[in-house]
Amino acid sequence: MRFTHSIVSRFWLPALVVLGQACASPQSSRIAPVSVATTTVIVVRHAEKGTDDPRDPSLTVAGQQRALALSSVLKDAGVTAIYTTQYKRNRQTAEPLAQQSGIAITERPITAANTPSYAQDLASEILTRSAGKSVLVVGHSNTVPDIVKALSGSVVPAITDPEYDHIFIVTIPATGSPRLLQLRFGRPAP
Repeated sequence: MRFTHSIVSRFWLPALVVLGQACASPQSSRIAPVSVATTTVIVVRHAEKGTDDPRDPSLTVAGQQRALALSSVLKDAGVTAIYTTQYKRNRQTAEPLAQQSGIAITERPITAANTPSYAQDLASEILTRSAGKSVLVVGHSNTVPDIVKALSGSVVPAITDPEYDHIFIVTIPATGSPRLLQLRFGRPAP
């Protein structure tokens, strides 16, 4: 399913979150939120990256278009916090939504030292600081599956290098099991 129009994102994203809550199987391994309200965490990989800098590339034109598509899809999702790593491609993916919503981006650096616990630490931080709210996390192909697992207890397939169109929506109720909904957005991956 692809989201391309604002009316679709206004109606279907909330409906799909509710559907995901109703249809997902219970998971036993999870972090419990602090609040009594449901926490929604939207996890995506950064958009298409360029080759301008081998250590910290910017987004390509296709990546910039995908970042705008993400902003369009999430504009009515009630996102109140955005987390990215320290890399330009992650910030640039989140910037259109941040600017549109007036939300400051929280940079949560990933390093060789914190890689083993990054996903779990990020999940704990989100569920402590943003319990009962909607949050966007922009990760990397090698961190998104771990972040989704830390939040939902569900294992998702590895993300290959040309895949930029996954969107994972994890809803975490104050009681009960988290639910995971996996969709696609923007232009299809090749």
